[in-house]
Amino acid sequence: MAKPGFSWPICHEAKAGKPGYEPYEECPAGMTAVSSRTDGDRSFLGRDDKDQCTKTVNQCSNRAAFRTQFGDKRENERKGVTIRQINQNNDNDVFNRDNGCMVQITQPRPRRADPYYFDIPNDKGVKQRAWFNLND
Repeated sequence: MAKPGFSWPICHEAKAGKPGYEPYEECPAGMTAVSSRTDGDRSFLGRDDKDQCTKTVNQCSNRAAFRTQFGDKRENERKGVTIRQINQNNDNDVFNRDNGCMVQITQPRPRRADPYYFDIPNDKGVKQRAWFNLND
């Protein structure tokens, strides 16, 4: 976690420890968190930000639903959504030439409004997460 410009006070009595930092929300259901950076960028920066969400879908299985969700090119650009066709061409399978149905959808991962947290144990010893933001 990047230092916020000062040392964190630690409350040993609360058993909270040091704060954590998670800048991103979970990806929407069915999507997986991935990094937009290449391997070289990750090693250079010393981090692996999983800043995007991705999924592979068959756009032909329900074209109407796919078009409803991803058919507006301007809206996709506004939201940072990219759709990349996956080449399924297999030269050994003459009956299953690339049909253009499989696509990879990638979109920015939602950012948390409150990215810092403390895990604080309650009176039964079960840790509860308290989120906060340093910019408020």
